[in-house]
Amino acid sequence: MASTYKFYRKFAAAVLFAVLLPVGLSACASQTDQNMSAPATPEQAGIYDDAIAHFTQLTQDKPGEIEAWLGLARNLRWAGQPVSAAEVLQSVGKSFDGQSAYLAELGKARIAEGRISEGVTLLDRATALQNDDWRLYSALGIGNDYLGQYPRAQDAYKRALELCPDDPAVMNNMAISQALSGQVDRAILTLQAALVFDRHSDKISNNLKIFTDARDLCSQCGARYLRDGGARILAAGLRGTDDMASCLPEPEYTKTATAMTEELTIRPSINIKVYFEFDSAIIRPEASTTLNDLGDALISDNLINFRFQIAGHTDAVGPDAYNQDLSERRANAVLDYLVTEFGIDATRLDTVGLGESQLLDPQDPEGDVNRRVQITRLNKI
Repeated sequence: MASTYKFYRKFAAAVLFAVLLPVGLSACASQTDQNMSAPATPEQAGIYDDAIAHFTQLTQDKPGEIEAWLGLARNLRWAGQPVSAAEVLQSVGKSFDGQSAYLAELGKARIAEGRISEGVTLLDRATALQNDDWRLYSALGIGNDYLGQYPRAQDAYKRALELCPDDPAVMNNMAISQALSGQVDRAILTLQAALVFDRHSDKISNNLKIFTDARDLCSQCGARYLRDGGARILAAGLRGTDDMASCLPEPEYTKTATAMTEELTIRPSINIKVYFEFDSAIIRPEASTTLNDLGDALISDNLINFRFQIAGHTDAVGPDAYNQDLSERRANAVLDYLVTEFGIDATRLDTVGLGESQLLDPQDPEGDVNRRVQITRLNKI
């Protein structure tokens, strides 16, 4: 589990959305990278074993639950096994073929295994069924970028931005598409605009530098330089469309280490959003940013001498006893992450599961806002 958390911390930040991977600045020659989804090392290939085992069991226990099959396929794809992911989905195609989530996941698996045109067709079908999901359009844009269909890709990103205005991750993908199509100057302007929103600014700044270096390489070969690493660039972007985070920050949750430190200094508790796999206490990669901020806050000078309670909360979907158990397991997973990643003494942390007993929004008991982790400052050590 420790190796899983360590990889997640380093890996999730890099693939939250499309991050350009540098290829030699001296290269203007064409290169290809057909291995679009395989993890970098054999060790990394095994980090998803727990999730794959969980979802495999879940498909046996709840074969009619689409999220079980989607979770299994998604984790197989992340583990560098897109062919197996597609096979899993095809085995239940008769049950779920008319659902946009199924078509989207199968489309991503096809793109990851190199069957780009088929993947784009599936994503087109998914957006026809559900035309209000910005992630679908962002994935469709990436698929079209793979095909070199840059105008179609940029139309898809524009639609994503209509649904999720000013989202820096989508703007980042748009900029990559612009650069790949030869519009490097325009791509630089798009990234500069994305920086204004002060989200993911370190990644965008890094891409901005790479774009500028590519432009300055020579007036004719800047775009070709970027295209040399195109498959890897776009693979990272496709992975980013799996993230569960909403398009804009939720005001109910405390974000950033600075804000957590300040609020826990003057207030008894805060709520944070931690994403877990469906029906599981397995932490999803995109949760690492929030948990890393929490870890930094708890070891800050202001808070290092305090004890804290980690409370898991669920929504009101499902039986009370099940939600109680799930909330306890998720609280313990957060504790394990903090102990493993930050070396925090486990005696500083208590865990409790509160299930659905303390809904954040009682008017919407099944709403996502109720699924959260609450951090409460206890006594001074």
